[in-house]
This record gives sequence, structure tokens and C-alpha cells, in this order.
Amino acid sequence: MRVLLLAILVLSIIVPIGVNDVFANDRKNILEIASLEHDVRQGQYNSLVHVDSDTYALAYEGKDSDGFISTFTISSDGTSIVKVDTLEHDTVRGQHNSLVHVDSDTYALAYTGEDEDGFISTFTIDSDGNITAVKTQSEGNNLEHDADQGVASVLHNSLVKVDSNTIALAYAGAGEDGFISTFTIDSDGNITAVKTQSEGNNLEHDEERGQFNSLVQVDSDTYALAYEGLDRDGFISTFTISSSGVITPIQIQNHANTSEEDDVANLEHDEERASHNSLVHVVSDTHALAYTSHGEDGFISTFT
Repeated sequence: MRVLLLAILVLSIIVPIGVNDVFANDRKNILEIASLEHDVRQGQYNSLVHVDSDTYALAYEGKDSDGFISTFTISSDGTSIVKVDTLEHDTVRGQHNSLVHVDSDTYALAYTGEDEDGFISTFTIDSDGNITAVKTQSEGNNLEHDADQGVASVLHNSLVKVDSNTIALAYAGAGEDGFISTFTIDSDGNITAVKTQSEGNNLEHDEERGQFNSLVQVDSDTYALAYEGLDRDGFISTFTISSSGVITPIQIQNHANTSEEDDVANLEHDEERASHNSLVHVVSDTHALAYTSHGEDGFISTFT
């Protein structure tokens, strides 16, 4: 009897501890629920956006380096991923993709296309995930915003929505320098260059280097850009961008090369390296940056 009572007592202590440990581990662990190999040939330079409650759109470089848009439904519990539709929007090249939702069912894509030039294309994606090309290379009517051929590729695009019909793009252009361009897109998906290399009026914010861009909105008209600049160091620059697409520098690298007293240089946050940047808004005026620094190590930094 004593042995039985002792066994019951031990189990009464061990079992709750074991159960609690299991639940604690569940809360701490990241569990893979489902996985879908959506392209068995190639899937690089991905940019994924939310369309509606369970629909997502992906821009990527697929077979033969061509540009593709695919849509998927993902259940709320993550157990189901279903491919819905695919559009080959560029039959030559589709690299360095940055896809954004513009208005209603209209989406804009900045990417590197033929001759490594810079292009903007538009699509409509309905609530069922069906994709329709509007202004694309496949339709022969998209916008080539940077055609500085033979000088450098258009690299590391980061596209953001400014308002219901204006978008802004940070990218590395001629000489790997840093540029900001703006465009308007109407409700029919028609694209108009506002401040672009093709118009000769965009902003070259860094004359040394402007790679691995991540552009985010700070408030109604203020934007922050994380990028890799001179000597591969890490920089944060700020700008205002109006609803009409006019770009005004606040703190940028080129200010450091002028003698005007009111000019303020941007922030050099890492003097070793800062590639593969991803900048996000945290709360209020606080932002967080994930990036690759010296030794290929990963860092998280915060800024106001």
C-alpha cells in the first residue's frame, strides 16, 4: 500500500510538470505547418504581398530568368496553401522584384528587366486571385523608367505606396548610385513617370553607392531609406514625398558634399557593412532594421 501511495504521489507531481513543459515549448517553438513548392524550376527575387483575407500575390524570377506573378490562398490556420493563378509578365527578365498594392484591385511591380533596365508594370488581381496584365512587357506597354544602358544595372528595388495613385521607388542605378523616383498610377493601371531617370528629374541621393534598399513610410509625407552606401557601410536617409510625387531630401548622403549650413548629412549606422536591409515601422517614431554586417553576421538595430 505504501508503495502504491508513493507512486501516485510521484505521478501527481511529475505529470503536471510534464504537461506544463509541453505547453511552454509549444509557445516558444516555431512550427512549420504547411509547405508548397510552387515552382519546380526556379523561384528567385521574391516579393510577396497580401491581397485579401486569404489571398496572396508573389512576384518572382522563374524559368529562363523570366518574370512571373503567382497567386495563392492560404488558410487562416496555415494548414492549406493552394496555388490559384500564374502570369508570365516578362519573357526576357524579371529580377529584383518589389510588388505593392496600389488601389482596389490594382498592383504595381518595380523590377529589373531586359538589358538590366528598370521597369514598372501593373496588374489587376481580383478577390479570387485571378491575375490580369494591364501594363506589362508581355502586353508591350509597361514603363521603362531607367534605360541607362551600358553603365550599370537597375538593382535592389524597394517600392512603396505614397497615396491612392502615387508610388515611390528607391533603387541602385547608374554607377551603383542611389536614386529615388516617383510615379502615378490611375485606377485603370496606367503609369505616368513623375520624377524618374527617363524624365531626367529624379533624385540621386547618393553619388557613391545605393544598394540593398529598404524604403518605408514614417508619417504622412516622410520616408526613411536604409541602404548600403560608400565602402559598403550602412546608412539611413530621410525624404519627404508629396502626394503629387515631388521628392524633397531631409537627411541624405549628398548633403555631406555641400557647403550649405542648413544641410544635414544622413546617419551612418554601421561603418563595417550593411547589406540585405529590411526596415520596418515598430511604433510611433521607432523603426527597426535587420541587415547583414561584417562576417556576414545578422544584426537588428533600432532608430527614431
